[in-house]
Amino acid sequence: MAEMAPREIVRRCIEFDDPPRIGLHFQVAPIDGKTWDVSDFANVMYAVDPDVRLVDGKTEWELHRETFDSTGENMGQVKEHPLGGGWGTLDEYCFPDFTKPGRYAHLRDSVAGYHAQGKYVYGSVPSLMTLPGELRGMENWFMDHIEHKEELVRLLDMIVDARLHIIEAYADAGVDGVITWDDMGTNERPMISPDMFRSIYFYQYKKTCDALHQRGMHFIHHCCGQVRPYVAMFAEAGCDVLQLDQPTLMGIEWLSENFGGKLCFWNPVDIQRTTGRENLARIADEAHHQVWAFGQYGGGFMVKAYQQPNSVAITVEESETQYQAFLKYSKYPLQPYIVVP
Repeated sequence: MAEMAPREIVRRCIEFDDPPRIGLHFQVAPIDGKTWDVSDFANVMYAVDPDVRLVDGKTEWELHRETFDSTGENMGQVKEHPLGGGWGTLDEYCFPDFTKPGRYAHLRDSVAGYHAQGKYVYGSVPSLMTLPGELRGMENWFMDHIEHKEELVRLLDMIVDARLHIIEAYADAGVDGVITWDDMGTNERPMISPDMFRSIYFYQYKKTCDALHQRGMHFIHHCCGQVRPYVAMFAEAGCDVLQLDQPTLMGIEWLSENFGGKLCFWNPVDIQRTTGRENLARIADEAHHQVWAFGQYGGGFMVKAYQQPNSVAITVEESETQYQAFLKYSKYPLQPYIVVP
């Protein structure tokens, strides 16, 4: 019998359809020159507007980032906030145009090439919280939820409209899923109250998920922070995959007990509490714990090694330990993990 294609394995993991193993993604920035070239996934991206000339190191959102990270792996912090001077500047702001076909001309060939390799292909869309916070500045953005809710919702409508154009182009090219990188919490609590999230963001979130599902695509949400009060709303809105780099922050068992079989998880071992501490046994143990806790529902877990390992001091030995542990426990039927009280 021919081996199942990685793309189909990933689909089965996400849809709880009895995959033969968990999904694997170990391609990261090199650590001391060493790489782990194993992945079931491929990432594609829309192009910058071909008619826009970027100046002074700014992005097409007119964001200028600055980083002091010597590894060169982090995005850095936004130095200037295009809408920081007040909502009156929104009408003059040059919002990126995502309707231009030139942005997507390369996608069909790229996706076809990756599909020929058996890869699951995903693209990205702009974020709902992180981007507005960068455009307005965090202090302004926090106050907007109370003092300028109407203007904030108008900006979100514009971002979601852009998302829908991008999703349509991705669907036409055959992309399998879409990811958004949108951190929504600190290590202690969500950025805003659950009630505010539901009243301002939930519909926008759901609109994105609905558009993807209508086209047979998955929604993947990368989210850092302690966002327990949001997770039920993520699932309700139709999120398919939650990608967590700090899974122990909300609790592996809590996530499994409450959302196992409802959300698929795509995680590394925890980058704050587990790696970077030279405790190889703990890394191997957590890998087993996650595979069993999330993957025991006929799917539901995939591994995604952290993409900027040097920025969080992951060593070669730690990365190799994670790699070997996830491979060891990757195949179904899974090896049960016993939680010691």
